[in-house]
Amino acid sequence: MKHLLILLSLSFSLLFASTFESLAELSKPLFEADATFSRLPKEKLYSPKVLKYHQKQEALRNLPQGDKKNYFKALRALTKEHDAIINLAKREMINSIRNNNLTDFKALNEAKMEDFYKHESLRTQIFSYYKQHTDQYKSDFLSKKMRSEKAYDKQYGVDITGPSSDSDNERISSTHHQGPKRVIVLSRPGCSWCTKTKEFLKSKHISYTEYNVQTSSRGKALFKKHNGSGVPLVIVGDTVLRGYDPDGIMGAL
Repeated sequence: MKHLLILLSLSFSLLFASTFESLAELSKPLFEADATFSRLPKEKLYSPKVLKYHQKQEALRNLPQGDKKNYFKALRALTKEHDAIINLAKREMINSIRNNNLTDFKALNEAKMEDFYKHESLRTQIFSYYKQHTDQYKSDFLSKKMRSEKAYDKQYGVDITGPSSDSDNERISSTHHQGPKRVIVLSRPGCSWCTKTKEFLKSKHISYTEYNVQTSSRGKALFKKHNGSGVPLVIVGDTVLRGYDPDGIMGAL
């Protein structure tokens, strides 16, 4: 919202040359934000400010037509309140992720606050946390956001935000050397040990086939067949290895 504050500041010199309608046009994003703020979970750090914000935007709406000076002054004050609420809401979102509080995360996400996704760092944290908890929480809004990301597959891996075919959930690593036995990696998004296992295989130029145990029917079947209780689960020929086990992989090959 800083761009709006800058725009308002630049507009100050043109205040008396501006029409009331042009100032009212600048206030539209602030009025629309009031509806977004009303969807935020209650009893948070920003809650008192949200109430004050609603009161101020109502007062702004009711200013007499043509009172450009006071309208502009109220507009600047409302912009500052807007930015303060956004910053506090972002802090709440970050804390929900750090504290692994899925309830708060869900509630904040349901507000559909676009400002959460304007900065890469917070956007990445939200998407990564969501990926780790899709078995507990599904959001059409977040799923759509993730799919719209540029180079989604490279940044976030296999699309686990919606139904897809096995071919979408199976990935075969292109390597320089084919191991003597077929290697299968059963994994799920957000699993750091799965990532380490795949990095190890790539470093040794060992080809492998990966199945997502959450969305691939083949992956689910293999996981059940081998009594899987966690991932990664690595199958090397007839050998089943559980967890990150580089020595076990090399020994099985």
